[in-house]
Amino acid sequence: MQLHLLSKTPCLSIYYDSKNNWLFLDWEGELTLPAVQVACVELARCFLHRPYPRVLNNNTQVTGVSWSVATWLVREFLPHLPLAGVEQVAWVSSASLLGRNMVQTVVNWLPWLSATLFDDLEAAVHWLRQVQTSGTTGFLLPQRLPATQAKLAQTVQELQRKVAAAAPPHQPVARRWSGLA
Repeated sequence: MQLHLLSKTPCLSIYYDSKNNWLFLDWEGELTLPAVQVACVELARCFLHRPYPRVLNNNTQVTGVSWSVATWLVREFLPHLPLAGVEQVAWVSSASLLGRNMVQTVVNWLPWLSATLFDDLEAAVHWLRQVQTSGTTGFLLPQRLPATQAKLAQTVQELQRKVAAAAPPHQPVARRWSGLA
């Protein structure tokens, strides 16, 4: 993998993997609902710049997560992935039994989500390299129609508004670095 940091929050590092042409999400630590909400807003902002049909979602460094996170993801964030252009997700679960159960439950709640679960990063990388997406040929960047881009921008703005309204005043601010976008 050739990773280029796009954005970072206390619990999520978002990278573009230029070798494999996918988004790599590296989660870590205790995932609280406010921290995940801030991280997901940062992730949504990355999708504004371009579609990423393939996503490698790594939870191996997650030490804990509450069920409120799973519920929020299912209701407020994950349903928008198709609009963002996501077609395939390789989801590596944490080693904890609760973490694995939660990921499986989230995937079961969203049967339309094309997510394949893995126990280790190597297997997920191997699988995702084999997956073809409808919007890409080789390593050409997929494009969005202007109407889809406008709807995505509106959706991201609404997500930001909801998260800001729910955040406590001391909520950490995500750090952004300019990178490949």
